[in-house]
Amino acid sequence: MSLNLASETAAALMADAARAADDSNRKHPSLQVLCARLERIMHGHAAQALLTAGDLPERAGVVTLPAWSWDHPLIDVGRKDKAHGTGERMLMPVRNNWDTPMVVLVADESVPVSYSTRGMGHATAGQSKLVRRPGLAPVTAVDSMPSLAEPVFVGAGTTSRIGAQLNKLVVDGKAAHWEVVQGLEPKLRTAVYQAHASVSYEIGNSTGVVEPMLDELGLEQIVDTMMYGELQDEDETAERVKDKPSAIFRLIELCLGPECFLRVDPLKYMTKHMRRDAEAQIRRKIGDPHIGPKVREIARRHPRAEIADIVAAYREVYPKDRLSLPRARAALSVSPSASARSTLLVPDSFNSQAIYEGSQAA
Repeated sequence: MSLNLASETAAALMADAARAADDSNRKHPSLQVLCARLERIMHGHAAQALLTAGDLPERAGVVTLPAWSWDHPLIDVGRKDKAHGTGERMLMPVRNNWDTPMVVLVADESVPVSYSTRGMGHATAGQSKLVRRPGLAPVTAVDSMPSLAEPVFVGAGTTSRIGAQLNKLVVDGKAAHWEVVQGLEPKLRTAVYQAHASVSYEIGNSTGVVEPMLDELGLEQIVDTMMYGELQDEDETAERVKDKPSAIFRLIELCLGPECFLRVDPLKYMTKHMRRDAEAQIRRKIGDPHIGPKVREIARRHPRAEIADIVAAYREVYPKDRLSLPRARAALSVSPSASARSTLLVPDSFNSQAIYEGSQAA
């Protein structure tokens, strides 16, 4: 019995250790999905560049390099890296920057590569080789960082097979792009309503009445514009303005840069950008200049002043803004749309606490 008990205890300890190791190597689930999609977009762009350049080699291997490493953050990220319920620390994404495109054609015996990995408080660098070896598959997807001691091996395929693989990466990248867009839609909608609450509260501080500035239709129009781009006219059946990407499309392109997430994770970066862009769109729709809050702040300090005096006081505090009388009048006369007065500031379908917290962020 004692031997059996000892063996069972040892097995239990080993199982606990294995679970602890799994927990310590667990990636943040939402960020894992988002980062995988962004990586597929990057691979698609790199593959498209190779196809556009043309002149593919007669025989080569195709290697896709990883955009992310995963590690425990060395900077404060709040509770972002803590697992819900258990509090176990999770791995966060750290961006890799390669000295080659993220899709490499290995036509020679080997191709040297080097990289730097920066973000979440980490800063490392390394180098390796992509080595062509007969008999192996002509496509290799690298999912961990290689080294000189552990090079990447790949076989070789014909020009037609190389082209087919590159086209496959392009198609997958485009699919990933739409997956990111669709995944961001609920977050964007929340950001728009938070920004609307913030703008409404800020203007209410000057007018003495806190009320919605836009109705739900107006807010949905902003969501639509930020998602898919501006319409050529107000007709909902009109085409989108060409050569002018939407705010979400521009945001995704920003997130593909290697220096984008040095001090923040991708989700937080995207959320802050969506909130900022949403506020700008709301102010634009209600005719409020982007310096409107500062104008109203100065006006509150001088409650009995004429508008010319407010402009003069503003210019003393913010001389570089070059505030004009028309812009000052626009900021001080901004009012809700006619149908907004009967609209709930916080729709029943939204988390009221989240909207309230958004309004306090101004």
